[in-house]
Amino acid sequence: MNNVKVYVIAGTMCNEKIWHLAKTKLGPNIQLEHLGIPKNMTFDEICIQLNEIIGEQKINLLGFSLGGYIAAYFSVLFPTKVRKLFVVSNSPTTLPEKELQQRKQVLAFIQNFGYRGLSAELAASLLECTSRKPSLIALLQEMDRDLGTDELISQYTYTTQRRCLKANLLALEIPIVFWFSRNDTLINHNWFSNGIDSPFVNLVIREGDGHMLPIEQPGELVHLVGAWLQQSQPKS
Repeated sequence: MNNVKVYVIAGTMCNEKIWHLAKTKLGPNIQLEHLGIPKNMTFDEICIQLNEIIGEQKINLLGFSLGGYIAAYFSVLFPTKVRKLFVVSNSPTTLPEKELQQRKQVLAFIQNFGYRGLSAELAASLLECTSRKPSLIALLQEMDRDLGTDELISQYTYTTQRRCLKANLLALEIPIVFWFSRNDTLINHNWFSNGIDSPFVNLVIREGDGHMLPIEQPGELVHLVGAWLQQSQPKS
């Protein structure tokens, strides 16, 4: 494999540090190019700005969590620009009503009392019990501090209202990988079990409930990315 670039988009309150562990395990022929999420923009506006950054090239695109939804949305909005798509810990569809209400409550709390940062307890809840190392909890808190209150308000305000992208993604007929934990409570598992029967789509489901897979399973991510990059275009 000769010097392949993968554009990567991180999740809610995550920055380029989410990829550092995976980068230490990558060979010299794969380069991860981090795309930050622009603030105070709708999904259309975010993707239009990212498209300007990417330019005219056709890309391999990987997104984690919120970044997974953005990567899927970008692929639908600019179908001629994406060669392959890899979505980690995300089901590209509407958020459940419970999560919508929780986000409204968080925004109201911040408006009234401010934001004191991601607690160690909440950071740990995003990790599988076997992954709750102090270093990973500290990394999640560090990224949260790096991005700050304005970023959290922006992401909860502009990236909460989502739509189901299933039909649009299946119509692309490009290699797509979805990788997630079987018991991840932040995933809409019904979205995957109903109507994802396509030679273009590969579901990679791991046991457990971890959500932060790029830092919990960096070796597995690197292995899967390598296989995805070598995957040939399937026949429809």
